Amino acid sequence: MKLSSTEPIKEEKLRRTVKQVLECDVTKFDPLTFASLPPADCLLMCYSLVATCKDLSTYRAALRNFSSLLKPGGHLLMVTTMKCSHFVVGQHKFPCLFLEKEVLEEAVKEAGYDILQFEMSPTCHANNLIEHEGISYLLAAKG
Repeated sequence: MKLSSTEPIKEEKLRRTVKQVLECDVTKFDPLTFASLPPADCLLMCYSLVATCKDLSTYRAALRNFSSLLKPGGHLLMVTTMKCSHFVVGQHKFPCLFLEKEVLEEAVKEAGYDILQFEMSPTCHANNLIEHEGISYLLAAKG
């Protein structure tokens, strides 16, 4: 694959901008075990929990654990696959947590969030790297 002429410029800008990468374990009550940060105004989660959580109880616990990183009234923006069975990286196939709309909403509310907006987009193209029925976009506020 050939890189565009702007790729090195973007890479350098990113390297100057990112100051630190923190280890995070969603299965722990304090996900950032080795760092102390003030509560955030906003958390962005993209596709991460459906790939890392093996079952619904682990998923629910992870949402509660992430809540500890967010200040009261702070916002959670979550993008995730819906009804996903697996994803592929290279030659390896990995299972994914199968989430339906009602289950996702219930888990988010149970974790202490008020859902402000929820939208779903159906799968718009065939892709052999991931088997799913759509993507959801959720905006919630920590109560």
